[in-house]
Amino acid sequence: MNPYRAYRPQETVAGWTRIEMVLALYDKALDRLDRAAVALRAGDVPAARPELAKVQLIVGELAAGVRPDASPETGANLLRLFEFVADRLRVPAADRVADARKVLATLREGFEAVREDANRLEKAGQVPAAEQPGMVMASA
Repeated sequence: MNPYRAYRPQETVAGWTRIEMVLALYDKALDRLDRAAVALRAGDVPAARPELAKVQLIVGELAAGVRPDASPETGANLLRLFEFVADRLRVPAADRVADARKVLATLREGFEAVREDANRLEKAGQVPAAEQPGMVMASA
């Protein structure tokens, strides 16, 4: 049995749409980047490292959801942006965290802008529902 499927916090994910899950991942990544930035400004690199590692996992989950076959140019661009973010987070430095945060915040704004349409399409069955357990585990 897949351990991720065994742990299904239904009270958290029940009724969430794909776009809401994506936005939640971005929110969690941005929150963790903010915590890492505070730690780095205080000179506490050991406190920043786990936050940055978790953001890398979230970015990996977001990248795994990209379907380049649906829109090759958009998919390739998203994957390049995620690769840039992951690269910036390899070294715990305030300027690199700021670069990663700027990219993720901009992407989040774009997804927020299409939230209403995405929810409508998903409810109409034109967009498949997200595989929620993996996304929830990535944001924990």
